[in-house]
Amino acid sequence: MTNTYHATPYDISASGFYFHTYEEYLEKSATHRNDYGDPVEEYEIQFIDGDNYRLFGALGINQANLKDWFDSFEELDDEDVIKTIYLSEDLGYAMEGILDRLDDVILFEGSVLEYAESYLEDTGLLDQIPENLRYYFDTESFARDMVQNGDIASLEVDNTHYVVQAC
Repeated sequence: MTNTYHATPYDISASGFYFHTYEEYLEKSATHRNDYGDPVEEYEIQFIDGDNYRLFGALGINQANLKDWFDSFEELDDEDVIKTIYLSEDLGYAMEGILDRLDDVILFEGSVLEYAESYLEDTGLLDQIPENLRYYFDTESFARDMVQNGDIASLEVDNTHYVVQAC
């Protein structure tokens, strides 16, 4: 699906325009004039329709970083979109540093409790406890402690829950 954007001028004597690509934006903005024939120079860039609305907002796309959006972020795959949202919204990374950090983020689709159960099974951590005592292990508290200690974070994107672990 092609995304649709709108360039809304800060100049109240000018109307905005829709665009789909950076080249189209450059072409339209180069010839855009207000009601008095003066060139329009500053725009608020709005996401109108398409994929990755939340990513667009998380990155704070504006006229100054619009080229970076089209060059590097608009076509990210689903997993990298979620990682980018996490790095931007939760950890406060700027656009310039995000792409280098994507491989450092591990995603798990599911709840924090499901992640903790999977972690315990994958690592064999409970195997070190005698079998008759394993039933006393509180997985819910373990999961809560992982979140509170900052080992993992939970994130919801498009009604899907993810657990994120940044290495």
